[in-house]
Amino acid sequence: MDSALITHWVLTWVAIGLIVLRLLLRKLRGQFILGDYFAMGAMLCAFIRLALVHVILIWGTNNMSNTSRRTHHFTLEEIRRREIASKFVLTDRVFYTSYLWLQKLVLLDAYRRLITHLRWEKATMISYVGIFATTYITVQIVTFTECNPFNHYWMVLPDPGTCCQAQLQLIVLGVFNVITDLMLIALPIPILVLVKRSTVEKIQLAALFAVGFFIVVVTIARLPQNAKNSTEQVNRTAWTSIELLAAAIVANAPVLYGLLEGRRERSKNALSGAGSAKLSQVLQRGPSNDPESELLQGTRHSKRGSAFGPKISCRNYLGIDGESSQSLTRSLEN
Repeated sequence: MDSALITHWVLTWVAIGLIVLRLLLRKLRGQFILGDYFAMGAMLCAFIRLALVHVILIWGTNNMSNTSRRTHHFTLEEIRRREIASKFVLTDRVFYTSYLWLQKLVLLDAYRRLITHLRWEKATMISYVGIFATTYITVQIVTFTECNPFNHYWMVLPDPGTCCQAQLQLIVLGVFNVITDLMLIALPIPILVLVKRSTVEKIQLAALFAVGFFIVVVTIARLPQNAKNSTEQVNRTAWTSIELLAAAIVANAPVLYGLLEGRRERSKNALSGAGSAKLSQVLQRGPSNDPESELLQGTRHSKRGSAFGPKISCRNYLGIDGESSQSLTRSLEN
């Protein structure tokens, strides 16, 4: 149990740390944007889950094997604690689902800023938000409808049955989580087609966008493990903590990369003094609040088209190819 608590606290705090780092770097750049407020909501959910799961792991729940239920002698105080912790499990599922979907919105907002000027942006965003809302509501409905009567969610004695294991909720959450994550992975693919960069640079871009596969792999690995150990709350909690961290990494990696690279590029140009005329124009406009746009900065549309829309020429393309200063210098000289 001690190792489970340590794992829970460490992974949760690392996830929270990534969000805090994102917010601090953003604050140094200027004002918060919509994705940052989604990140704040996700961080609040992580804090609430941190407290709930701590109690769950210490007190135990009504989810146990039939043998343990028959042979264990329950005191009134233990029953009371297990009932409270079981109610916390139900509450935790609400906040954990909210955390995952808020992190999806964080990433969706980042990608939205990359496709702002494409003609299919509006229809894509409406479709994505609609699907995300539908899947989120569906998971929450399943969370509260698997046990009938409702008090079986926390009943310790007599045996409440298997509904307290929430296997249906686990499957629905896992499937919808994978589907929506794959949708997010697919969203920036047209950007790779439209952007006029070398093959190596496109591969580097794809690698950044493909970080989303990390949480897909974690979710797929988690489902059979939780099903196999359906009566072990510690196992389920450990996997959700891993998934929680994976979601934080996936959602914040592009933004953190853009923020860090943007600061590095401005520092280099301030020291070198290269392109002072154009840099002064940038300073007059004020700092960009949008690190996502630093992945595709200074874009323009050419006359040539494609199946996805106008071809994008990136002259101030920063932060992906590891040679950002050279890219900036070349763009300033053009």
